Amino acid sequence: MKKKKGVTISIGELIDRLSIVNLKVWHVEEKIAKTIDKNEKADLGDLIRCLNRERADLREEINQILEGKKRGTNKIEYVKIGRGK
Repeated sequence: MKKKKGVTISIGELIDRLSIVNLKVWHVEEKIAKTIDKNEKADLGDLIRCLNRERADLREEINQILEGKKRGTNKIEYVKIGRGK
C-alpha cells in the first residue's frame, strides 16, 4: 500500500481511481469526436494529456505494489504470438 500524507491507500482504491480516470478519458475522447470547434478540441486535448499522466501514475503505483517494480517501468510487454523462433 502507498502512503500519502499520512494516509495509506489500498490497491483497491488505486484500481478504483484508475477505473474512474479511464472512464473520464473515454468520455472526453467521445466529446472530441463530436466537437467541431477547434479551440474546444484543443482544450479537451489538454485535458486528455492531464488524464493520461494521472493514469500512468496510477498504473505505476499499482505495478509497484503488485510486482515491486521501480518507477519508470510502466511499459507493457507484449508476447509474440504465432511467430517462429
